[in-house]
Amino acid sequence: MMDLRELGPGAIPLDMLRRYLVATGWYERSTKDTPGPQLNDAIARVLMQGRTGARRNFDVYISDRAAYAEVELIVPNSIESSEYAQQTARIIEALATLERREESLVARSIREVAYDVLRSRIPDTQVFSDAIRLEVARSFIGGIRSVLAAAATTELRPLPYFLRLRKEAAEYADRCRFGHTFRGSFGFTVESPLHGHDQIALPGMVPPPPFERRVIQRLTRGLATVSQAVKTDSIDPITNAVNTGFSANVCEQLATLVQQTSPAGLDFDFSFSPEWQSDNETLQPSQTYHLAAHHVEVIRAAAKELRTQVQSWPETVYGRVIRLASEADPSDLTDLMGEREIAILWSSDALGDITVRTALNPTDYLKALEAHAAGRPVEVSGTLERRARGWVLLDPSGFTFHG
Repeated sequence: MMDLRELGPGAIPLDMLRRYLVATGWYERSTKDTPGPQLNDAIARVLMQGRTGARRNFDVYISDRAAYAEVELIVPNSIESSEYAQQTARIIEALATLERREESLVARSIREVAYDVLRSRIPDTQVFSDAIRLEVARSFIGGIRSVLAAAATTELRPLPYFLRLRKEAAEYADRCRFGHTFRGSFGFTVESPLHGHDQIALPGMVPPPPFERRVIQRLTRGLATVSQAVKTDSIDPITNAVNTGFSANVCEQLATLVQQTSPAGLDFDFSFSPEWQSDNETLQPSQTYHLAAHHVEVIRAAAKELRTQVQSWPETVYGRVIRLASEADPSDLTDLMGEREIAILWSSDALGDITVRTALNPTDYLKALEAHAAGRPVEVSGTLERRARGWVLLDPSGFTFHG
C-alpha cells in the first residue's frame, strides 16, 4: 500500500478523488436507491473513531458494475482527519487491484482527473545527471505553447492555414499548466484543463466534448497523420486531414519545436481524463508518437503544400470602402457590362485587418459611392476567398451601408 503520510493531504486532493470516482462509475450510496451491501455497525464505529453520536466523517461509494458488487469504498469527507492519508491510500490500493494497474498510476490518474495530459520526452543524449540545459527547457515551453495555440486556432476554424492567431486560442494555451518533469529520457508534462462534467446526457447520447478536449484530440490525430505520412512516404495523410488534424501553422510550429528543442527527436504521448468520454480512438491506451529529423522534413513539406491551397468560406464583411474602380459610367444603371469593384477594409477577429475586393452590380456600386463619400461603413455577404493578390468576396449579396 502506498504511504501518503509524508506527502501530506495535498498529495491526493479530496475533490480530485471524488471527481475520479464519479468519472469511473462510482457513486455515493445515499444518492441512489440501488440496493447493495450494507456497512456493518462495527466497521462504522471504527471509521467514526469510536465516538458515540458523532457525525459520520466518511461516505460510502459503490458501483453498478457486477464485478464490483461486493466492494465498498470508504471515502473521507474532510482532509482534516489525521487518518486522511491512510484512508486515501487504502482507496488507491483497492482501485489498483480492481483496475489492474500500479498504485502510482492510479494516484496519478486521480491527481490529473481535471486535465488531459501531454507528455514529451527528449533523448538521453541531452540529459546530464538527470538535468538538461535551461536553453532546452525554454525552447520546449515556448514551442509547446505555440503548438497548442495554433492547434486551438485551427480547431476554431479548420482551414489549411490562418493569418492570425485567435485570441481565444492564445488564452487557452496560457491556461495550460506545466507539470512535473519526470525521469526516463527526461520528460515534460503539460496539463490541459477541463471543467467538471456536470452535463446531463439523454439516454444513448454522449455530450459533446469541451473545446479543450477537442484541441488535444486534434493534436493526437495530427500526430497520427504525421506517422502515416512518414510510413507511406507521402504528405497526403497530413494535407487531406485539415478538418480533424493539422493546419500549416500547426505543422510549422511543431517542426520548429522539435528542431529547437531536440533535433535528435521528441516523443509525445497523451492521457485523457475519464470525466469526458469521446472518440474511442483517442481514449485507448496512449500511443507514443516519435518525431525525428525525417518527420520534420515531411511536416514542413506538408505545411508548404497547405499554404498553396485556396481557402474559401461563407462570410459577411463589414467596414469602410477605401477604394472604388469602375470601367463603366457609375451613374448608368443600364450598363451591365463594365466591371465595378470596391475594396473594403475589414477588421476581422480571425484574420486581422485585411482588404477585401468585391465586384458589385450598378445599384450596389452607387450605394458604395454614397457610403464612401459619407464615410459610412458597409456590409456585404458572399464567399470569401484567399488569392495570390489578396482577399476576394465572390457572389456578393445583401449589400447595405450603415448610418
